[in-house]
Amino acid sequence: MPRPPCRGFTWLELLMVLAITGMLAATALPSLSDAIARHRLRAATTALTNSLQHARTAAIDRGQGTVVCPSANGRACSGQTDWGVGWISRDGRTGDILAVEDALDPRLTAVAIGTRTEIALRHAVDDRHAKPGNQTLALCLRGKPATTITVVVAKNGHSHVEPASADVARTCAARHSRNR
Repeated sequence: MPRPPCRGFTWLELLMVLAITGMLAATALPSLSDAIARHRLRAATTALTNSLQHARTAAIDRGQGTVVCPSANGRACSGQTDWGVGWISRDGRTGDILAVEDALDPRLTAVAIGTRTEIALRHAVDDRHAKPGNQTLALCLRGKPATTITVVVAKNGHSHVEPASADVARTCAARHSRNR
């Protein structure tokens, strides 16, 4: 009894399916990359607010001030306004390192708005020695002002996240972190 011919795919059909699959993957990849970058932006914002809260709690518990500042090496403050290189929190009197946060994803920018290069958190609410005004840190995807998130640190050490103004968003998106 003769066998029926095998039914399968021809090379041409297989190549067409692979080409279509490749085009669909190429279309979806940029949006997946943006979604991952946005997730990392939210994670960086959470890490920064957690660092500020822990430093404030340490200042209250120890009865002395703490400092949170950008640090490229995890041992000393950089003296810069670029927070994308990472940051540390340290005891304000002894300089002991309390926590270290590594550099951010290179697609992110994190900068202080203004000229202050560190955030000093006091152990008690005493506005006589506080620097005037709030301190603002902006985080965004490089070159995308619409993604900007600001972390505002009040004189009493409380920090909160809020939407960015148009000026802050432009400043953040235009800055390029040294973290490349």
